[in-house]
Amino acid sequence: MKKTALLLLASLFALGTAFADEEAAAPAAAEPAAPAAVRMITEATFPPYEFRQGTDVVGIDVEICKAIAAALGKELSIEDVEFDSVLPSLIAGKAELAAAGITVTEDRKMKVDFSVPYVRTGIVVVYAKDAPCEDGAAAAGKRIGVQNGTTSADYVREQLGQEPEMFDSPASAFAALKQGKVDLVIADIDPAKNLIKGEPDYDISDFLTVEEYAIAIKKGQPELLAVVNRVIEGLQDSGKLDEIVDEWTAKADALQSAGE
Repeated sequence: MKKTALLLLASLFALGTAFADEEAAAPAAAEPAAPAAVRMITEATFPPYEFRQGTDVVGIDVEICKAIAAALGKELSIEDVEFDSVLPSLIAGKAELAAAGITVTEDRKMKVDFSVPYVRTGIVVVYAKDAPCEDGAAAAGKRIGVQNGTTSADYVREQLGQEPEMFDSPASAFAALKQGKVDLVIADIDPAKNLIKGEPDYDISDFLTVEEYAIAIKKGQPELLAVVNRVIEGLQDSGKLDEIVDEWTAKADALQSAGE
């Protein structure tokens, strides 16, 4: 009996050693690979910041994000989504950068980190010249078209105390204005200027608000934020950012004039 027990113990010891050797030889679980490219998420109906040229997404924000990707030694990939999905997609980890003419607000700062601002801008009223509207007070009580998820929508709710008509882009809201489905459109100055090019019956108001655009990143990434800030400040200091703005504003204007 003792001999049998000893043989059994020896067998178990050998089996355990074999398992230990196999475990030691097995490679450690690989960590998730870092994305091969820096992923930018945007909404490409906002010239000159992001818009489509053929099948490509181009514009001011794209050039800034390309410079950030280059500083990280990577290429840039771009995903085009609805504007109100841009920040939720970033927070969910579907991109490293969100750039879509995103206005810095206190509410958004609670959800994401923002770079240094790269442009000062604001929202305006787009109106028919035969029914002028030069300020927010004159807009109150009117049917107002805005893009989903924007500070224009916030302005109508918070400052005018009413619910706006929602559209998927400033261009869609402007189309509704021309069709008489809304009385006014409120939008950021750059798309508003593009909307009324070649439209002699329409005009825009002075600024209703003054805002700043910045690149958004997911919270808790101080090293990435430092790179983003360094790139933006470098573009500003060198004058390159002004060149980018001039170049893509001219290209957006040309496309608008061509009816594209």
